[in-house]
Amino acid sequence: MLMITGGVVVGLGGLFVLASVVEHVWYSGSVLPGVRIDSTQIGGKNDAEVRAAIDRLTAELDTTPIRAHAGGRTFVVDPHLVGFSVDADATLRAARDAGRGSNPLRVVTDTVLRRFRPDVVQLAVHYDATRFQGLLDGWASALRTGLVEGNLRFDGTTVIPVSPRPGRGLLRAEAQRSMQLMLSSGSRHDLELPVGDVVPSVSQAAVDAAAARARALLTGTYVVVAGTTRVTLTPAQIAPTLGTRVNGHALDLTVAADKLRFVLGPAFAAVEQLPVDATFDVDDPNAVKVVPSRDGNQLDVDALGAAIRRGVRSIKATIRREHPAHDTAWARALGITRQVSSFTTYHPAGQPRVHNIHLAADVLNNTVVESEKTFSLNEKLGPRTPEKGYVKAPIILEEGFGEDYGGGVSQLTTTLYNAVFFGGYDDVEHSAHHYYISRYPMGREATINYPSVDLKFKNDTKHGVLIRTNYSATSITVTFYGDTDGRRATEANRKILHVEPITDRLVTCPAKKPTDDPNNHCAKLTALVRETSATGETGYDVEFDRVIETPGRPTVRQHYRVHYPMLQNTVLVGTTPATTTTTATTAPKPPTPPPTTKHPAPKTTTTAARRP
Repeated sequence: MLMITGGVVVGLGGLFVLASVVEHVWYSGSVLPGVRIDSTQIGGKNDAEVRAAIDRLTAELDTTPIRAHAGGRTFVVDPHLVGFSVDADATLRAARDAGRGSNPLRVVTDTVLRRFRPDVVQLAVHYDATRFQGLLDGWASALRTGLVEGNLRFDGTTVIPVSPRPGRGLLRAEAQRSMQLMLSSGSRHDLELPVGDVVPSVSQAAVDAAAARARALLTGTYVVVAGTTRVTLTPAQIAPTLGTRVNGHALDLTVAADKLRFVLGPAFAAVEQLPVDATFDVDDPNAVKVVPSRDGNQLDVDALGAAIRRGVRSIKATIRREHPAHDTAWARALGITRQVSSFTTYHPAGQPRVHNIHLAADVLNNTVVESEKTFSLNEKLGPRTPEKGYVKAPIILEEGFGEDYGGGVSQLTTTLYNAVFFGGYDDVEHSAHHYYISRYPMGREATINYPSVDLKFKNDTKHGVLIRTNYSATSITVTFYGDTDGRRATEANRKILHVEPITDRLVTCPAKKPTDDPNNHCAKLTALVRETSATGETGYDVEFDRVIETPGRPTVRQHYRVHYPMLQNTVLVGTTPATTTTTATTAPKPPTPPPTTKHPAPKTTTTAARRP
């Protein structure tokens, strides 16, 4: 009996081994069955299909914000804030390797188990560790209640210890693990941030020790010598440069390099000289020249700060030769030789949106995009905020029109997009406006909204791209300089496929939505009188091709089709009865037959609506 049972076991084992061998041979060019990335099934797919699935998932994750909750608060974070990216190649390799180990027993076992439960592959992701910790710092600061970290304050040259105190706050280690798992999971589920009792990292003893060191540093003067220049620093000058940094359970003293440079600056102005990056001279658009870089001389303020922290009273300063980040060799290697493309759009003068266009154009001006690099306009400009000088101006919304800081920057986006289009560069990402704006080429335009709607292009040439902007009171121009090896891009086969005329949307007064009657005109409209409070936009469907011709290569045709929905006129319809005036008389009047009621004919007036 035991021999029979053993034979059955051996036979089943042989069948499992055979099934595993057959499976691995059959799927030698594909991912094994039962493998998935989160909820995305990739089992049985070849490399190209898996890569496409990873790319689709990446695109979704790139635009889906991270939402975290704790203590009745919600934090919404753009994934790019932490430098999030998916390593598609590494993820593909992990998917191909799933179930293909070096342990034969595990390989056979896995073949069976994948029939009953999926083999889940985590995304290979990258993020900036400093930004990641900064995000956790922000959450910890926002959720902290009662907790006081041990620290020092400086009131002039007086050192004031800050005693530590326990409280409630973010359980950082657990939050970090949850965040890391979510980033690699392939989904954007909401995070519940763990909150509990927390204790300060720095003890009272560590605070007292740091205070003693700080007081010792502020008991006398420091002499700094560089060449023939000699400067004496007093405690009153040193104190504003001092700070603290938590280092594990210790409290370290710091010297802020920028503040120390400010204190020393006037005395060493003749010694120091900032490095200068290489630039480009484009007086002749077909003969771009490199303006050489220049090395600088800088005080090594980090070394000075370290000497002050050590209590060194006489310091010989080091003058460091500072090489520019972008030197002459870098600029020449870019191979930027001539104008590649240029485009201009026009606008009325004097509007608030023009200020925003010019501000953004100044930030974009002189940007260099190296070979094979992808440029993001949102990344270049950052959020458009009043702190950066942006003002409120009209913007286009899905439901119509509104205002926001940075309104008008989409005109720069459209101008830049057309320079990309006619330069033949790789159109990575762009979005047309929701409604058609007649000052732009229909369909060949782009909008922007931080951080979700972006304009991206890849420099797919062997040479760099220099972006130059210039503007007047009524126009903005974006010009690309580089070298595309004779590549030429043109538009062809433009067709307007459909036109949808504007219709009216009647709004009975009083309007329920303030946006329908922004100027409160309903109050003056009598019964059946109409007034257009906002004009609509005609709807269109348009298509066209981009034709890219490069000497010695096949012609490339790229088809574009854009739909603009129709936006209705908003028409207010009055309901207030018309007022009548009666004049009293003393003489009696003969009776008159009852009057015949007549309704006045509808009237229509139009007020100009603002447009972005």
